[in-house]
Amino acid sequence: MPSSGNQGGVVFVGIAPHPPVMVPEVGRAESAQVSASVAAVAALAERVCASGAETLVLISPHAPLDERAFVAYDDAMVCGDFRTFRAPEVRVRASVDAVLLDAIGEAAEEESLLIERATGFKLDHGTTVPLYFLQHGGWRGPVVTLGYSFLPNEAHLRFGSCIRAGAERIGRRVAFVASADLSHRLARGAPAGYDPDAHRFDEEVVDAIRDGRPERIIEMDQALRRRAGECGYNSIVVALGVAEGRPRCAEVLHYEAPFGVGYLVAQIA
Repeated sequence: MPSSGNQGGVVFVGIAPHPPVMVPEVGRAESAQVSASVAAVAALAERVCASGAETLVLISPHAPLDERAFVAYDDAMVCGDFRTFRAPEVRVRASVDAVLLDAIGEAAEEESLLIERATGFKLDHGTTVPLYFLQHGGWRGPVVTLGYSFLPNEAHLRFGSCIRAGAERIGRRVAFVASADLSHRLARGAPAGYDPDAHRFDEEVVDAIRDGRPERIIEMDQALRRRAGECGYNSIVVALGVAEGRPRCAEVLHYEAPFGVGYLVAQIA
C-alpha cells in the first residue's frame, strides 16, 4: 500500500551503466580505471534514495529476452551474484513489489503489450551491477526488475508509459533506472570490434541529454545505432516513456569509455 498522504507516480528517472569491472570485488585493480563512473553511480544512488521513492524499477538489456514481449523477473525475492565474474561471494537480493508489477501488467495489457513472467531466474549482470551500487548507496526498498523486447521503439515508449501508469494507478512513488552501456566499438581491441563512426552514437545520446532534449534519442539514425554495437538503447527508450510528462531534469553526471565501451550516468527526470 502507498504511504498515507503521499501522491504516487514517478519521482526519478535515470540511466546507469553495467560493466562488472565497476564492482570492486570483480574489477580489483582495473576498477580504478572506472572510478569516475563509480563515483557518478554513487551520486545517482543518493538521488534515488533522496527522491522519496517507495519502489525501484530497473530494466536491463541482459534479462531473459522475448522477441514479442517484455520480461519481468517474477519471484517474491530476486537475487543474483557475480560468480560468472570470479566473485561468487558478492550477492544482491531484494523483495519484489508484486502489487506494482501487477499494475504495470494491467496497464500493458490495455496497450496490447505482453509481459512474460520469468520465475526461478537469477538476476543478470545488467541488473545486478546497478542494484549493487544502489543498495550500497542506501536503497533498502522493493524492486521490479524487467527486460525489454525486440519490438519497435514506439512499443518501448508505450511500455515506459505503462510503468508510469501502473505507479500512478496504485499510488506508488517509483524511481526508474535504465541499465545501459553505449557503444561497444569505440576503440581498436574493444569487445565488439572497432567502428570509426561508433563514437557518433555516444555523442548523440550524451548531447541530447546535455541539451535537455532527450527525446532526440528516439529520432536517432538506427543504422548508426546498429554500427555502434550498443547494449541498452531500448532501456533508454523505455526510460523516455517513463519520464514523459515529468518536469525536465536532464543532466549527464558522467560519461567515459576507458575500454572502448561507453559508460553513461545520467538523470532525465
